[in-house]
Amino acid sequence: MEQLFAHLNELHKDIIPVVWVAFKTGLRISDVLELTTDCLVQLNGKYSIVTDIEKTFVQGHRIPIDENLAKILSVLISNSKENSTQDNNPEKYIFVRYQGIRKGKPYTQAWIRKHLNELAEKKNIVDENGDIFRFKTHQFRHTYAVKLLNGGADIFTVQELLAHASPEMTLRYAKLLDETKRKAFESVINQGVLNGEVQKINAGEDIPEDILQALWQEHKLNAMDNPYGTCHARLKGDCPHMEAPPCLTCNSGSPCKDLAIGFSELDIEKYELHIKTTRAVKVAKQHNREDMVEKHERNLQRYQGILNNIREGNIIFGRQDRIRRKYGVEHE
Repeated sequence: MEQLFAHLNELHKDIIPVVWVAFKTGLRISDVLELTTDCLVQLNGKYSIVTDIEKTFVQGHRIPIDENLAKILSVLISNSKENSTQDNNPEKYIFVRYQGIRKGKPYTQAWIRKHLNELAEKKNIVDENGDIFRFKTHQFRHTYAVKLLNGGADIFTVQELLAHASPEMTLRYAKLLDETKRKAFESVINQGVLNGEVQKINAGEDIPEDILQALWQEHKLNAMDNPYGTCHARLKGDCPHMEAPPCLTCNSGSPCKDLAIGFSELDIEKYELHIKTTRAVKVAKQHNREDMVEKHERNLQRYQGILNNIREGNIIFGRQDRIRRKYGVEHE
């Protein structure tokens, strides 16, 4: 992406704003191209894009944006309103053809992709193997997701921003991020930065795969996987929230009185995901890391208990007594 943005101003002038919107919102190109003149919303001085997501049938999807992108959209909206008629743009698109066989319709994804790939060839934009990069319009969405995860956003926030129907769809990006981190880790190891000279590795020589695997596992075993990423607080000193999520334990070991679990239809999927990310206990056992085993098992039991409860249709809410009193419901 750095190579693309270095030459962005040499793209077709109508494609440059498409790239910026896709890059800064994570919207699918198909959704970017169908943005209309009412897509920009300002609330309390902050800007958002509001649009319907066709693929996952989400209406009124809202994505926060920065002021720079808001300015770009304002210009596009103004131009569209000035140049549009009921004949040449009845749907009020901001990326629209005003004449020709596609009059009144948005630009095509193929047209966007064609110009991106022509720029790659012209400016020698290459992939990690040195080959000319072939742009796929979904790559802007991938980049947006990985940047959010890398910046510390939790998996459910990313799921909401991407309008994914389930956490599993978002987990693909988390897996991509983990693979990227592993490549960076291996690169550092190959440079000898973490070499304790226990085994001599000659310059330019690849470290045996079994040693890399062992080092990576040890790196992972010194952290705790959780639904928000991999916590490395253990490498710096214990994080006060590492052993248990504060929302589930801040009420003298019980869930927060203001936390309701089971109201949302996604809560079952959330706790299934919590349980998956806690299963690193198996790896910890294999490597005799009893300290990590204890912490993982405690969370696993907590998550499993909650999941069993809400699967039965129950709702866990610390203020149920207050609700009963408010609505005059007697205790059973």
